[in-house]
Amino acid sequence: MEKILAYIDLLGFTKMIENDHKKAEELLLKFYDIAFRIIKDDERLKGNISSDCLLVYSEDYAALINCLAEIYRECFLLNDSFTNADFYLLPRGAVSVGAMTIGERDTSLAITKDFMIGKALVHSSKLEPQIKGSRLLIAVNAEDEQQKTALLENKEIRSALYQNCTFKFWPGYHYVDALWFLDLYKEPEEQRKEILQLLKIAIKLTKSNSQNTKIAEHYINTLRIGLLSYSKFVENGNDAMFQTIMQDFKNDEYWFLWLTVIEIAINRKEELKNADWSLVLIFYKKVSLEKSWMFVIEEINKPEKLYLKKALQTFID
Repeated sequence: MEKILAYIDLLGFTKMIENDHKKAEELLLKFYDIAFRIIKDDERLKGNISSDCLLVYSEDYAALINCLAEIYRECFLLNDSFTNADFYLLPRGAVSVGAMTIGERDTSLAITKDFMIGKALVHSSKLEPQIKGSRLLIAVNAEDEQQKTALLENKEIRSALYQNCTFKFWPGYHYVDALWFLDLYKEPEEQRKEILQLLKIAIKLTKSNSQNTKIAEHYINTLRIGLLSYSKFVENGNDAMFQTIMQDFKNDEYWFLWLTVIEIAINRKEELKNADWSLVLIFYKKVSLEKSWMFVIEEINKPEKLYLKKALQTFID
């Protein structure tokens, strides 16, 4: 039977165990508590946890994605209370749909006999390690109209889904990010307040981990998801959060955030024809002279992002 399945783990958990087993255990228990509480009373969902790996599956696409977005938000909020930068709670996961055989059998005291096998499990588990940052990446079969409708046009999914055009993994699929900072079922002002709270944490974590390039990449990608989640609230280039990003992330290593700001401004300009984007244009002129702008050029020249290159040309004219 076809099911939607998520494979989630915690970024950096192996390293945390090596650094301090006890602290890693305490952090894992927090993850267990959050995941168990959110999943346990929803009869549409089933799953299990082994070490830092969470498997959740369902026949209800929206129920699974909404559950995971809630888990992500609650985990992320806890990072504001951690004092050791080497310990953090960042779920990372992949979601896919496919035929699954799941055997739920009686257990003994010594061993369980439950098993699962199927394309969705293989896809999600192989995809998850490729993801940068605390992201929830969803695989969509490009040739399955029913699946595309069930995922991309599902009004019950409480997070916006943003297509990641340049991410490639399995042929015949495209991949979308669940913008999990955003809960569409809440009132707009409550949405905005929650996103800003999460963004402040993301900004702090990105700044405090900027020295280690490998780790910084994960935080930059997480902050990008937060900014994309926030984009619906950006009305012009004077937005306070926009100003914070443009002021605090001008260094070369943050080129992906430069692109994110410009990408959001381009998309919002289409909707807000008379809005003032002059400060974003000034920002563009400054960062486009930096060495790392070559990475932006490389990104927007990928065939899948030709639309963004054309939109940028229009934006700066």
